[in-house]
Amino acid sequence: MIEEYLDVSSPFQRIMPNILLCNILMMRQNVYLKNSFVERGSDKMPKVPQVTVIGHIIIETIIFPNGNVVTPVLGSPAAYSSVALAKLGTQVGLCTKVGKDMPQELLKPFIDTSVNIDGLIVEGDHSTTNKLIYQHLESKRVEYIHKAPDITVKDIPEHFREAQLFYICPMDFEVPSEVIEELAKTGKPVFVDLGGYGGATSSQHQLGDEVLLEQLKPILRSATLVKASLEDSQLILGSSNTKNSMFLDEAIFAKKFLDMGAEKVIITLGSRGVLYSDSYNNKYYPSFPCNAFDTTGAGDTFCAGTIHEYLKTQNLEKAILFGEAVACLVIRKTGGVKAERMPTEAEVRKFLQVITQNT
Repeated sequence: MIEEYLDVSSPFQRIMPNILLCNILMMRQNVYLKNSFVERGSDKMPKVPQVTVIGHIIIETIIFPNGNVVTPVLGSPAAYSSVALAKLGTQVGLCTKVGKDMPQELLKPFIDTSVNIDGLIVEGDHSTTNKLIYQHLESKRVEYIHKAPDITVKDIPEHFREAQLFYICPMDFEVPSEVIEELAKTGKPVFVDLGGYGGATSSQHQLGDEVLLEQLKPILRSATLVKASLEDSQLILGSSNTKNSMFLDEAIFAKKFLDMGAEKVIITLGSRGVLYSDSYNNKYYPSFPCNAFDTTGAGDTFCAGTIHEYLKTQNLEKAILFGEAVACLVIRKTGGVKAERMPTEAEVRKFLQVITQNT
């Protein structure tokens, strides 16, 4: 893989040589690549990840309700979920794009947790950069300063396409529906976070507009499971009249997603837990008791835990409970996307055991 990035005849010839690219290549070679190949017969082949995560990683400034500002930090659903998955023990491949301005130190969590960054492409001058502004701990808005180029099918490394499950989690529409439709053809599960398709991290929202919602249908129809927060759902499906949209509860939102073609729907409800819906039932999963300190990344790490346990058990109920436990442990700490903030599988199972004994 290293040679491919340095070969001017490769698909990556559009990437101009720069310090960041050279440093990424060195990190791969010295820290990660020793574990990224597997023997197959007489050849060394790239190791296939269990989960391929697709979406921008970003340079973020977080502004908290009390006025505290933290910057620069690594952010995005792709960053949180891939590091959390890897810390749990899942082999993860990250497919993303950054610009030449990405600080090298922000990539450290991927190296610390052995996330496969063969799919990290440096293209253009700017990484996706934003301000994440919290009105309160369960409501936020995003202001974008720069955006990296979109991630296309051809950007996904061949061995990443052999993963057991694909998790699509854009920030702001940077993963076109064609990517999801193509991955769905593999017959593998495709989980999609709708936050970046008109939800809370998006710069534009459908707000119930039927023409705009029509563009969302190919994504819903191709996904095995879609996840949205209650806030995402209001921004995608709710009326442009905010007062009216607040009267639409999560069960109505879930049914609307199903009517639009979704097979399975998870709506996260913050401190109230999770609603799971399919064509047969709705089921609520109350949240675990959590002393929340920093809720940034809660939904993303919930998804990571859910995916990790789903791969092990193929049981969505067990997976959702495991995901809730992961998120609960993460929000007790602060510090953004860091390996030390994410729990191990053993820590999550111990937490669940204690919760079970006390109920």
